[in-house]
Amino acid sequence: MAILLKLARSAQELDDVFRLRYDVFVSERGKFITDPDNPRIADQFDAVPEVANVVAYDGGRAVASMRVNRDSSIGLPAEAYFDFSRVREQLHQERARSGRPVKLVGGSMLAIRNEYRNRRNVILALFKEAAGLMHSWGATHVVGSVRADTLGLYEKIGFQALEKPRYNEVIGDHLVPILAPFERVFEWAFGNIGGRVSHFWLDKFSPDFERLLLSPGEVLFRQGEVARHAYAVDEGWISISRKDPEGNEMVLANLSRGALFGEVAIFDGERRSATATALVNTELVSIDRQRLLETVRRNPDKLDQLLAHFARRIRQTDDLAMVLAFAPRARRVEKVLEELWECSVPDRKDPGVRVARVGPKQIAKKARVQEADVRSILEMRKARGCLNYGDRIIRFYREPDFEISTPSAASL
Repeated sequence: MAILLKLARSAQELDDVFRLRYDVFVSERGKFITDPDNPRIADQFDAVPEVANVVAYDGGRAVASMRVNRDSSIGLPAEAYFDFSRVREQLHQERARSGRPVKLVGGSMLAIRNEYRNRRNVILALFKEAAGLMHSWGATHVVGSVRADTLGLYEKIGFQALEKPRYNEVIGDHLVPILAPFERVFEWAFGNIGGRVSHFWLDKFSPDFERLLLSPGEVLFRQGEVARHAYAVDEGWISISRKDPEGNEMVLANLSRGALFGEVAIFDGERRSATATALVNTELVSIDRQRLLETVRRNPDKLDQLLAHFARRIRQTDDLAMVLAFAPRARRVEKVLEELWECSVPDRKDPGVRVARVGPKQIAKKARVQEADVRSILEMRKARGCLNYGDRIIRFYREPDFEISTPSAASL
């Protein structure tokens, strides 16, 4: 079953968060001293208006949560453990020169059940969901206090430690104060799909985003179901297929990172015309139909952007359909490699190399060819120094150029 990440909005969802904190901090880790007759953890920072909680559900059970606070009259949660006054002063001085005010936000109360702690996609998806909310708040910087043994994770997101670890008796652990410019956090959270998904979606809907983590073979929605969400692929692949009246199934497309889909049905009110299935472990951004329509009604000027988006989608669909219907096998593979180049990301150790986390098997599924055909083409491109590959990765050394095909590739 898919893991759903969302903002806790109802009283029941908030109670799930408070109980989850107790289960994790008290029952599992033996931290905090609290009333066993009230198995919940909350503090003064849960009572201010400038607070929100992200919660992850697996089959209706809360498995992870994180609190996000805007700056308020009582400060931010991290300031209960560390003095950030000098940091605040420096930030205000820096921002004063640019005429832009500082808007601090803080993350705290990160609670993850023991069996989910090694499932890094849950933790990182939780951070991404929080980043979408921070973006809607106009955050400029993010502060926090984290356990010393988790500092490496936060450094990968863009944070830096402000002091050496310090033991806190109340928490019963070594804590480190951290700070990050929000632009770095946003780039980490949305950089991979930001170039493919219009900022219309990121800017207008990020506080309403939900996230879904799907396992291989898991069905997101089925043909004929009522459409309630639009989706964007953040990680992984989604197969879009349709059955004809005789029950024969046809794969219409396989979508990778940055692809936006399902939005047409939520605008015209019709039922789903196809089935969406995860091909590999997949992470999706989900946009609720009702919230999307409400935002468009409040911002009618954004309709032009929507129309432009749909025009692009029609052209892309026509192009893909023509390739898959009439092109030889080699051209189908080349088309998939072109798409992979578009959604690939620079290698951290060598920015001149672009990486796509997909292997020959997945390419073969999307191109509707044999895996041996894919490996043959990849070997030719490898020999030319265009790319290298493994079972789960493609490393591009330069942009694919398929204007001239070799006789052996064309004959596939």
